[in-house]
Amino acid sequence: MTPAGRIQRNARRVVIVAAAVVAVAAPTVLAAARWPRWWSDIAPEQTPMTWLQSVVLTTAAAASALAAVVDFRRVRLWLLLAAGFLALAIDERFALHERLRDNFLAPRGVALPFLPWVAPGDFLLLVGAVAGLLLLPHLLPLFRYDRSALRALWLGVACAALAVGVDSVDPQTWTIAQERVQQSLEECLELISDLSLCTAIALRLIGLNPPAVPAADRSDGHSERVA
Repeated sequence: MTPAGRIQRNARRVVIVAAAVVAVAAPTVLAAARWPRWWSDIAPEQTPMTWLQSVVLTTAAAASALAAVVDFRRVRLWLLLAAGFLALAIDERFALHERLRDNFLAPRGVALPFLPWVAPGDFLLLVGAVAGLLLLPHLLPLFRYDRSALRALWLGVACAALAVGVDSVDPQTWTIAQERVQQSLEECLELISDLSLCTAIALRLIGLNPPAVPAADRSDGHSERVA
């Protein structure tokens, strides 16, 4: 393996390890800092936890936009992914769908009758999740030739689905203590999902930039001659 190849391999390892460390360390530090009110900076909206999630999603959007420049043949898919991550980052930072739910949908009792366990207005994330799953088959070709990126993508999708499922349960059916655990679990799953998806983008971006091959190692067996 060439020095450039080792640099690329090490960069991929750094991305994976960094994501794993943040996924574990961030909730642990936030819970310890507010103990015994361990949920205070995790469960509610517009807390350090949701700020961190918005940063991760913005990073994923920026990486997707950069991938669009490198992988020009699939520029539209990468830009679609970048726009999706940016929209999620804005929603996470400013709690847009929560404001829409609390200020407009819930007071009017807007609900989906075929989802009786979902509180009024709480179906917005489910709609977004369904839209994401419908788009997923079109996005899979971006990651098809990178096993690590594909695994990270599927982990992100699985955690996002679990987070949406946990969030969809009407909080009125829980005690206060149970709701704190439920909401904290949801936010931790969201963070793992965001980090996994960002990792998938970063790994693919690294893969789109193959290491340079020295002239002496080129497949044609010829090196440039210097006059």
